[in-house]
Amino acid sequence: MIFLDTNIISYFFKANDKIKEKIIETIDNDGIICTTVINVYEIFKGFRWKNNENKEKQFKEFLEELTIFTIDNDVIDIAANIYSNLKKIGKVTGDADILIAAIVIKNNGTLVSNNTKHFEDISQLRLINWI
Repeated sequence: MIFLDTNIISYFFKANDKIKEKIIETIDNDGIICTTVINVYEIFKGFRWKNNENKEKQFKEFLEELTIFTIDNDVIDIAANIYSNLKKIGKVTGDADILIAAIVIKNNGTLVSNNTKHFEDISQLRLINWI
C-alpha cells in the first residue's frame, strides 16, 4: 500500500505531472493508493483557509478513490513508541507526522512524502519521495 502524505496530495492538486504519473503507474500495477485521516484534515484545512471551494470539491471526489486509514489503539501504541524513541535520540517530530507514520507502519505501507526530513529518523517506516 502506498500512503500519500499531505505534500504529495498538494502536488497532485497543483497538476504535478510526475505525481500524477506515479499514482497512475501504481494503480496500473495493482497497487493500492491510500492516505490517513490526518492528511485528509491537513488538506481540508488548507482549502478552507484559502476559501477554495472548487479544490475542496475536487478533493472530496479524489477521496472516493482512496482508502483512508484512521487512528486506533494500535496506532496510538506505535506512535507513543516512535515519540519515545525520537525523544531519546534528541529528535523532534510533530505529533501529526508521528501519527501518520504510526498509521503507515501499522498497516504495513510505504509513505510517499517530499518532507523526508520529518520522517527519516523513524526506523520502522518505509519512506519514498516521488519528487
